[in-house]
Amino acid sequence: LPVPGVEDLNIAFTELIIVPASAGFIKTFGEKDKYGQHKHAYAVSVLVPSFRSNSTVSGAANEDADDPETPLLVEEAQSYRRHVTDRTLWSGIGYAYKLTPALRLGFSGFYVLRSVKDSEDVATNAMVGESGVDVFQIASNEISLVNGSVVMMGGIKYLPTSKIALGLNFQLPSLQLHSRSSLRFTRGQSIPGCPTSTDCSIEDVFDDGAQSTFEQIALDTAKSHTKYAPALRFGASYTEQSKYILSLDLSYHWPVSYKLIGLGEVSEELRNSLPFTNEVKRERVVNANLGGEFWIIKQVSIAGGVFSDFSSAPDILSIPVTQQLPKIDLLGLTMALSYVAEHSLSRLGFVYSFGAGHDVLPENDLERLMDAEQNYQRVEYVQSFFYVFLSSTFRY
Repeated sequence: LPVPGVEDLNIAFTELIIVPASAGFIKTFGEKDKYGQHKHAYAVSVLVPSFRSNSTVSGAANEDADDPETPLLVEEAQSYRRHVTDRTLWSGIGYAYKLTPALRLGFSGFYVLRSVKDSEDVATNAMVGESGVDVFQIASNEISLVNGSVVMMGGIKYLPTSKIALGLNFQLPSLQLHSRSSLRFTRGQSIPGCPTSTDCSIEDVFDDGAQSTFEQIALDTAKSHTKYAPALRFGASYTEQSKYILSLDLSYHWPVSYKLIGLGEVSEELRNSLPFTNEVKRERVVNANLGGEFWIIKQVSIAGGVFSDFSSAPDILSIPVTQQLPKIDLLGLTMALSYVAEHSLSRLGFVYSFGAGHDVLPENDLERLMDAEQNYQRVEYVQSFFYVFLSSTFRY
């Protein structure tokens, strides 16, 4: 809410992002079982589960400013700009071994890289009386961080019959490998405005004691963190060859908490001016997926499913006192049309998710940046996402 009154507007963010969301391969090798199938396999994969970017630019002017604390300031103007890019990349390797025709074990390790850039600028200016002289304030935050972690997993797959498959996967808590961050805080103010008394004159604004100020603080030694909680996943499927497949999976994620950036060397005033939640807390959460694929003809199938994406963020109080993560619970629907060739499988489909909840926003971003003093409010928050995907799998 960069400008007073903007909370009365409906704001929609729409962005088209085209990226290869995932890629990988699996290769079998080594000794073979009595059916002529290899007992060993390895895999390499790359996944982009999150890529978020948005910009906010706004401004407002008031030709008849009537602020009792600055009675001589007229023709006030305000501007606000923020740009955020937050992306995560998972790259991993895995190994699996077939103990028996019905039982397989697998292990994998992922290197998780997260990079964030968050820049924010605000400026206000006003003319003092009829003097034609401006007073102004500027403030900006430039924050960038990169951190890398390792996430290890282990799994088991069991085939009690030729039609039923069961799987269990356990994810260990992440271990951080490296991190770096860069923070730049800039604050500037021209000769201060009029004191709060209403009988001051323009001379009071420009008296001998008034001074312009400018401050720039740079911090390149802070550490950044992104922790991933332990997780347990269970999956099951039932297959009627060349007719249909039904599948279900459940996932349980443990709580986790961390500080996105270590701000031990940063003053409390600058901490309060940050535009994001630095104290990250996530509670336990369970999510589920249910889907099916049905063959229309031998080469063509149609698949569909439903899923939940419940938030792990804590509940938000009706009158929050600090910034918090948004609490948005989503439900989703996915469909795909598949074509099976001799050595390839191609899918064209979509994923749609929607939900509602709450978020915490400062009542005024200008005051948060300028004064580092802010009251927070809980606001209703609605989200919807729509993805179109094209995937190809080649088999040799």
